[in-house]
Amino acid sequence: MSLQQIIGAALLAAGIAFGIRILSHALKNRQAVSAENGCFSVLCLLEAPLYFCATLGISDFLLNTLVFRHLHLADDKKLPGTLCTACLVPGAVIAFSLLQAENPVDLRTLLCCSVSIALGSAAGSRFVGKLDGAKIRKYLGYALLVSMGALILRILLSRGTPGVLLGLSGRKLAFAVVFSFFWGAFNMLGVPMKPAGTAMFLLLGLSPLNTLTLLLVMCCIGPFGGAVPVLKSGNYHQKLVCAAVLGGSLGAVLGSLLALSLPALVLNVLLLAVMLIAIISILRE
Repeated sequence: MSLQQIIGAALLAAGIAFGIRILSHALKNRQAVSAENGCFSVLCLLEAPLYFCATLGISDFLLNTLVFRHLHLADDKKLPGTLCTACLVPGAVIAFSLLQAENPVDLRTLLCCSVSIALGSAAGSRFVGKLDGAKIRKYLGYALLVSMGALILRILLSRGTPGVLLGLSGRKLAFAVVFSFFWGAFNMLGVPMKPAGTAMFLLLGLSPLNTLTLLLVMCCIGPFGGAVPVLKSGNYHQKLVCAAVLGGSLGAVLGSLLALSLPALVLNVLLLAVMLIAIISILRE
């Protein structure tokens, strides 16, 4: 078993442990859970396709926020905790599945970028109040437009051949580590950095599958630290999180199987489509 597979197994074990705790706590508080808004079976059916889409690089935080607010399922006070805990088990399933691939992402690249995004998140929590999130989002939208144009040009010049690298080294790795730090910091402002990460890793030559693997594993590691105090405080909607644990995990399994079976060029085009949707959303805001 490779170290990447061991990391994937460890993330899955942590996710299952959190899932058991979440479900057992909900069983002990059945009456309070049943009183929360929404039909549990319907919520499970909603979470399954949502996390299916998440395996293709679409932000589960964004999709869950839209669903929870549109259907009046979560209040603003409990929404952050709900989003953080809802993604734990499905995210661990996605990370485990992708890290079991035949050619998983390079271990050094995975560890360096994961540590960097964690440090960036810790640093960002201290100075986010001094930054203008709206301006950063706008500049990010324009930067993504340029990046997307560069990606399309690269695909045309290479006659549709996507990147083939399993990992990064030298200056490329150094650039990715620095970028990951700022990614973690800007995430604390609510700036969606996953599309920017997609553009960066594809431009640096990573294969589409390894780009997706790196992005989703990095996004899986972050919520675990924040979920511990949330679970202790109970500041989350239990019914929504339980639906994500059950329905979301099923969607994550199916989506991961699809992502692993897609041809590289098709996956590349899907990632570009996700970027375009993100650009439109960012610039409209």
